[in-house]
Amino acid sequence: MKILLCYPTISEEYSKIRDAGLTPHLSLLCIASHLKNKFDDIDIDIIDGHHISCDEICKKIASNNYDVIGFSVDFTNYVTSVKLADFAKKINPDTKIGCGSNHASNMYKQILTNQKSYDFVGINDGEKEFEQYIRYLKGEIKIEEVTNLAYRDHGQIKVNPIRTFDLKQHVPVNYEMIDLNAYFNVQKEIFGDNFKMLQFTSQRGCANHPLCVFCGRFDDGMRFRDPKEYANEVALYTEKYQLTEVWDRSDSFIQSVSWLRAFTKELNARTDRFSSGKTTFKTYSRADQLLRQDVIDILKELHFRMVFIGYEAGDDRILRNIGKHANLDTYYKATKNVLDNGIDIDASFIVGLPGENKESLRNHVKFVQNLIDMGLDKIRVNRLLVLPGTPIYRKIVEKYPEIAEKIEGLLPHSVISVEGMVVENEFVKMGGREMFT
Repeated sequence: MKILLCYPTISEEYSKIRDAGLTPHLSLLCIASHLKNKFDDIDIDIIDGHHISCDEICKKIASNNYDVIGFSVDFTNYVTSVKLADFAKKINPDTKIGCGSNHASNMYKQILTNQKSYDFVGINDGEKEFEQYIRYLKGEIKIEEVTNLAYRDHGQIKVNPIRTFDLKQHVPVNYEMIDLNAYFNVQKEIFGDNFKMLQFTSQRGCANHPLCVFCGRFDDGMRFRDPKEYANEVALYTEKYQLTEVWDRSDSFIQSVSWLRAFTKELNARTDRFSSGKTTFKTYSRADQLLRQDVIDILKELHFRMVFIGYEAGDDRILRNIGKHANLDTYYKATKNVLDNGIDIDASFIVGLPGENKESLRNHVKFVQNLIDMGLDKIRVNRLLVLPGTPIYRKIVEKYPEIAEKIEGLLPHSVISVEGMVVENEFVKMGGREMFT
């Protein structure tokens, strides 16, 4: 069986997204590694649209008789994915085509209603769903037994039971499945000849419950990989490729101090690149998780260069509105704690949050200036994008039910204005957010 896993080329309007194409697509690698571990008779191609044009992807599809094609989609590449799906169906109507991601999980009804070239949509975690879908195509199980799957059946859209993937079954990422030189070359162009970095993931989910109002991830709690197995994976590729930086892409790396402590011990037992300072670490963290000195000491032991912190706002009222479970006092203490220990911060803010006004904006500016005075030197500002599946989207639909009614029947590229908001294709847009995070 021949399988293509593809992150489609992003639309031109999103071509300036930061970090695009720096490292391989981790979700596709996780799925591919899982499938290769389960089947001996499948061939898998992985295509990253950051490094190949849409036309080149079409040539790849035309020259291979793929049995299954899976696209990882978000609002930056969804339109391209539809074009590729239509092309693939014309080349071979028997090819089964699907898509997945948080975007697809929240929009499976609209996708299957409007895009006839898509046969299925994966909801939430993709490893087990894709494995079971292959077993269905092989005749081993019925389609109703494929968990996390949305599909059409006699004109009706059906959704099978949703199951959260147990990370104890997580297969170590097999970076040998792709050519890493394309990514390392991009890194050299941006960061210099001595820089070499790969991404990994140790956890899934977020401790912030309920989720922040703008968060579109599938809310299924926190899960952790075995710290020993994760340390094996990180150490293996750090040593093999002499990485100078490791980037953990988990939603928040410090959700369990005991897990973090165990991982650090296991990692340092396998490689001295972090303890010796040859390799740095960076990841995401909530501010309240950075208040303890013992946590900071562990980060220093891992030779942390930077942590990403989503401050989002500099006003306590706005922070309460968005369910951030943080306040300015926590932010100031965490910022001081991190910077005083020689670790940089990549700070993220959002404008257009619920309840924002001129006074709150002035507070944001004052707060950012105070952080700069403390030594913060890296700030990014995003505009709010209200995505289906987010708590704020559900609130808007409750107030304006006509939005939900109209978006159900949207045709591709249609636009509907409702009370100053715009429903455009697969998402509701209020101002437009520049980065998909």
